[in-house]
Amino acid sequence: MFTSTATVKEQRSERYRTDLSTTVHGVTGVTDNISATGFYILQDQQCEIGSRIDFSVDLVTRHVRLKLCCEGEVVRVDRVDARFGIALKILSQVMKAVN
Repeated sequence: MFTSTATVKEQRSERYRTDLSTTVHGVTGVTDNISATGFYILQDQQCEIGSRIDFSVDLVTRHVRLKLCCEGEVVRVDRVDARFGIALKILSQVMKAVN
């Protein structure tokens, strides 16, 4: 069942379309959009609404590769073609350099 606990009014931060690599419980995916408070990712595995999950987002700059490691709450799950769209609210985050 795919339902939403988030309403449009709760989406307070501006969203930016991106295609960054993500990992959730060992499953790779890609961001569809990001904001200051969360991510919307596309992946092959479903997550349960309300669950807290650890996930990471790969960031590449000209000089260094970074990994944004986050704890998030699943606030919405959508079916997007053969994949799942997972809306995540960031609860905590740490940035790490990747060698």
